[in-house]
Amino acid sequence: MREPQVSVPVLLRERAETDPSGVLIQEVTGRSIANAAFHDMAWGVADALSMLGVAPGDCVVTVTDSCIEAYASWIGVSWLGAMEVPVNPEFRGQSLIYGISDCKAKVLITSNAHLGKLLRVIDQLPYVETIITTDDRLAEDIGPTAAVTVQTLASIGRNAPRGDYAAPQLTDPYAVIYTSGTTGPSKGVVVPWGGLQYAAIDRMFAGDDAENYRDPAFYSPWPIFHASSRTGLAFVAERGGRLVIRARLSASVFWDDIRRFACTHAHLIGVAGFLYVQPEQPDDADNPLRRVLMNPVLAEYRAFEQRFGVVVSTGWGMTEIGFPMATTDLPNAKTCGTLSPLYEARIVDDAGLDLEDGQVGQLIVRPKRPWLLLKEYLGKPEATAEAWRDGWFHTGDALRRDANGHYYFVDRVADYMRVRGNNVSSVEVENEVRSHPDVADVAAIGVPASLGQGATSAAAVRVATTEDEIKLVVLRRPGSRLTESGLLHYLIPRLPRFMTPRFIEFVDELPRTSTGKIKKRSLRAELVSSRTWDRVAHDIDVPR
Repeated sequence: MREPQVSVPVLLRERAETDPSGVLIQEVTGRSIANAAFHDMAWGVADALSMLGVAPGDCVVTVTDSCIEAYASWIGVSWLGAMEVPVNPEFRGQSLIYGISDCKAKVLITSNAHLGKLLRVIDQLPYVETIITTDDRLAEDIGPTAAVTVQTLASIGRNAPRGDYAAPQLTDPYAVIYTSGTTGPSKGVVVPWGGLQYAAIDRMFAGDDAENYRDPAFYSPWPIFHASSRTGLAFVAERGGRLVIRARLSASVFWDDIRRFACTHAHLIGVAGFLYVQPEQPDDADNPLRRVLMNPVLAEYRAFEQRFGVVVSTGWGMTEIGFPMATTDLPNAKTCGTLSPLYEARIVDDAGLDLEDGQVGQLIVRPKRPWLLLKEYLGKPEATAEAWRDGWFHTGDALRRDANGHYYFVDRVADYMRVRGNNVSSVEVENEVRSHPDVADVAAIGVPASLGQGATSAAAVRVATTEDEIKLVVLRRPGSRLTESGLLHYLIPRLPRFMTPRFIEFVDELPRTSTGKIKKRSLRAELVSSRTWDRVAHDIDVPR
């Protein structure tokens, strides 16, 4: 087991001193930056932000795509003792306003590509005093708000008296990452360096020996506002090598990037299936990739390993708690791993009582190191207190553990359904629905059984009930002629009777969070409407 000893910014400073010309980050567009130049840029950002009045403990918002300057801004903010708050650059309107304003940041770092939409809401951003762009020059006049480029900012910092900053500690926050908000408004998670680094060096590629590779390289095509993109820099800071970044994931050029930049490690978030179904080529295994973290795991993961010459790891975690479960020795495709010795975990029922192996309940955890779990939800002490109860962090996720200590993610607790006395995972239902060739995506939600008596929303239910009916909200593929009845009859032989949906509703789009997750909370606002198809009303029975 490997534990971090010092924070990423300190490790990067050491690289700048011992290997100044070594490449740290490469963009697939051809740009790159060496260790010393990167540290100098980050330190210059810290000095300039200090001159702008940013103090330790303050927040600095970033609305950027993945690029060298974005990473340097992140590390510079950390040296200053402030906290970066990355916001999804695809946000618009109120989601953008909330993402920027909730943390009360005075300084906003962005790029020219996103300046326009920021200017459209600038009068609704009362805390922002300065906008900084990662481009070489400003593309627009932004009016009375001060504006500079990151390069200019770093130059100002370099020409200013060098700040004497305390080294960021493992317990210090590396950023404020906003949760997806599937069950309520997004919350800013103040997350420490140690948890990020422990995931990168010990959990993501369990049992790996990347430090013995000649030139390890981590491939990251993930958006920088998300925690997944941050593990790449932590990985190379801890283990050496390069971080290779692409601003947007493109599965069609995945292997081209891997070969061109000799990438040895990658995190496959939902892309493994696309890679696997491509026609086999005689040189599939002729690539430098050696280790992949796969989420979710393909049923054919062993064939994937053999075909592409890689070792598959998997795991489970949350922004708030890091990556407590991981494994390379997968007994099956459904496990999310075994528990790290640095965590304690329990699976409990609604009363907080421990459940036996095999039973599904909420996972609660607590750390054995002070730098593993979130420090707090930014500005939301009530939410922090609600999550931390009786000395344990309540994850809100339903898991089970087998007799061999392997954990299995089942569902969000809020999405777990009770149908005719049976516990039903929405994930299991959704996976079966997605197997239909005409289904692009689906969300399965529980409809209180009393809604079948004529109510139209959860708010209209006035009697207590613990029983649900299953509703599918389905996005069909373009050109599909799939009917509700057709989908139902496809599912009847594939699902147990109690897991067969009663309600089906086709939609043109599904509401999503910043990380692409379906916002089931929005779907529950109107559970049954005139657009909802009801198999009971159509007198379709499901055989026992």
